Amino acid sequence: MRDVPFVRRKVTVGGRVIAYREEAEPRDQPPLVLIHGLGMSSKSFRTLLPHLADGFHVFAPDLPGAGASDKPEEPLSVDALVTAVLGWMDAVHLREAAFVGHSLGGQIVTYLCQRNPERVSRAVLVAATPDPTVAPAWRKALWLLADGLIEPPAFVALATRDYLRANPHRMWGTLKKALRSDVDARARAVQVPTLVVRGSWDLVVREPWSRQLAETIPNGRYLSVPRGSHGLPAQAPAKLAAIIRDFLGAPTLAERDAQPPNDAST
Repeated sequence: MRDVPFVRRKVTVGGRVIAYREEAEPRDQPPLVLIHGLGMSSKSFRTLLPHLADGFHVFAPDLPGAGASDKPEEPLSVDALVTAVLGWMDAVHLREAAFVGHSLGGQIVTYLCQRNPERVSRAVLVAATPDPTVAPAWRKALWLLADGLIEPPAFVALATRDYLRANPHRMWGTLKKALRSDVDARARAVQVPTLVVRGSWDLVVREPWSRQLAETIPNGRYLSVPRGSHGLPAQAPAKLAAIIRDFLGAPTLAERDAQPPNDAST
């Protein structure tokens, strides 16, 4: 793992400011975009980002309503968030990228693959929502609170700050919109190669739902992480990064270190 600096930048999309994290050093590596979950921000990936910097040029936007991005008054639907991601991609000149979506971010990436497959090379859905067996919204919220008991304390503290900053009322409205959407119909139309990842201890999304999602996507695969929680990016960043790198076809860090230096002699 390299100690890679990330910088904060902002762009305006549809009259709203969207903040994002990006590797400070410009490189000709394939772009990789990380989409965070409900009420969280790109900070939720701060322990995962350094593990992905070798082999990719990594971006992590704050969705509208979250982090340092503008806060609309009304709750946004998943489709509205997808539209914002597409506008952000245009603003930062990303024609296509691989995507990792966590929790609600996994649902957003699923819809993005269905709506604009030409913008996504591959997709990794981590603890992707919604799980209809954990509906309605109040039950989902209770399991999310219970999940906090098995997450790293630093991640729980970060989530609490992010939730308050994002406005719980707006989060609640977005959650209800997300649970009412027809994910199965969207997933059946996804042609992008997709990996569904779930931690075996995840209380927010269950194994039958995650397996079903992977089976519904025509080119989908499922992988379970033993003893992994809903907050996999923070709980097991090195393990999750290795899974992502393998699926996206990036060399492992050991393989990169073993490569001989370029010989410039003639």
